[in-house]
Amino acid sequence: MQNKKPTLAIVSLTCCEGCQQAILDLGERLLALLRKVDLVEFSWTEDEPEPDKYDLAIIEGSVVCKRDLKRLKQVRKKAGILIALGACACLGGIPEIKNYSDKMKAVKYVYKNISNIDNIEIKPLKKYVNINFEIPGCPPDKNEIFEILNQVLAGRVPKIPLRPVCYECLLADNDCFLLENKMCLGPISLGGCKAVCPSSNYRCEGCRGPIDAKYDKKTGKLIPSENTLNLLKKLKKIASKQQIEMLLHKFGMKDDII
Repeated sequence: MQNKKPTLAIVSLTCCEGCQQAILDLGERLLALLRKVDLVEFSWTEDEPEPDKYDLAIIEGSVVCKRDLKRLKQVRKKAGILIALGACACLGGIPEIKNYSDKMKAVKYVYKNISNIDNIEIKPLKKYVNINFEIPGCPPDKNEIFEILNQVLAGRVPKIPLRPVCYECLLADNDCFLLENKMCLGPISLGGCKAVCPSSNYRCEGCRGPIDAKYDKKTGKLIPSENTLNLLKKLKKIASKQQIEMLLHKFGMKDDII
């Protein structure tokens, strides 16, 4: 008797949906992966009724309204394993920029009528529900997605090596932005992206999140690492406070390092 395939759901909250595009960019490898599962929810490819349960769910995007939060909790309840995909899901991402300013001013700038707008604070999905694993990045690396999903389907617990982007810059023989007195978050950002931005002569902006964020278990307050403090000292010598804050705001890194 043939074993039943595990069920897979791919779900999107508020976002640009670029993470789903990264999945589709797998091409033939995606087709090979889908032979191992029963795809029961993916709005880009099917519109069948959603089942009550699924073994594995991948969710992208941020909770920016009450409807998103309701959907997130619904998916968490249905899913055996829940994977957060991309910077918005793992960090808060671009929507979190709103947190660092006057939220009312920001929403009034975008919308003429704000009476029905849920102007809530943006948080990583793990702040709302239990997330079993995170695949970071903006966009996430399609090869990493493929490898991690195969490990999960094989019953293994995947782990992203705790190495900074600087490690991958050295392997790629890239020039160092910081040594040239240019801003870069490579020393404190989680690697795994193959330093794609610095390799294209663009600084690391931390889309994969901090590598060494630690919190006091009793107080919940951030404990800045020595590496983070040293980088901040360097940045203060080469850039203004506003420039540094704009860089840290972009993907929601500020909350995790300052």
